[in-house]
Amino acid sequence: MRHETDFWNSVEKRMRGDGVLSLARLEVLRVVEAAPAGARVQDVATGVGTSIAAASRILDRLASDGLLERAPDPDDRRSVRSKLSPLGRDAVDVADERFGRVLDEVLAEADSETIASGLAVLDRLQAALEAGR
Repeated sequence: MRHETDFWNSVEKRMRGDGVLSLARLEVLRVVEAAPAGARVQDVATGVGTSIAAASRILDRLASDGLLERAPDPDDRRSVRSKLSPLGRDAVDVADERFGRVLDEVLAEADSETIASGLAVLDRLQAALEAGR
């Protein structure tokens, strides 16, 4: 876990800059983006592996920052759906571009065989975790 934390901390540090989303915000916005009808709080909580309360707070902050548009769910009056605003779309585009560049920088020291081997191990671990659910 320490290696994963070090890796993502390195990526996060290199991504910092004017108008660039944090990895946590980018992850939430990607979950929202993947929901064509708009993401509910439960969708975000499940998608990022957090509580409903924490997902609700981050969605509120993203909406306050103008990155999301929120509207009542037409199928469930108790629920709200979030979609990317134009500003949110632009922010995701900028962050995705920088994220790809930063990943290339961070992984540049590893050869493709080492990366492929590491990904294979992670895939096996993920499959084992999912089988245990």
